[in-house]
Amino acid sequence: MNERLKALYKSEILTRSQNPAHFGEMPEATHVLEAYNPMCGDQFKLFIQLEEKNIKSASFTGYGCAISKASTEVLTERLVGKNLMEVKQEVALFLRLISSDTVEEPDQMTTDETLLAFSGTRQHPEREQCASLSWSELAKFLAEEEGM
Repeated sequence: MNERLKALYKSEILTRSQNPAHFGEMPEATHVLEAYNPMCGDQFKLFIQLEEKNIKSASFTGYGCAISKASTEVLTERLVGKNLMEVKQEVALFLRLISSDTVEEPDQMTTDETLLAFSGTRQHPEREQCASLSWSELAKFLAEEEGM
């Protein structure tokens, strides 16, 4: 991993895990997803307010390591204002970006520095599940919701 990505990894994860802007329950949520990793105990609830295939609002509660919390923060931030197809594409990109099985270089996949920050998990495959926890749960929901 190059030095720029290492710096992004550290700054994004620390900042977002310590100060999540989308943390909290959402009573008006139309869907509540539960992401849980029994191996390490990370556990989050994702609150999504869906109107006509568009995500109006999103938040989360729970606890976990800095990587899983920061990743969940980024996810909830990116959901707002998108339709389900856009979300499906972004989730697929993120999961490929962090996977140690992906051959493409992160910089070839996206220029989005927030997403690129999480590509550091490629160097630590044991952390991939931390970064993907909430994103994978959302991918399951999207598959069920859209029959995708």
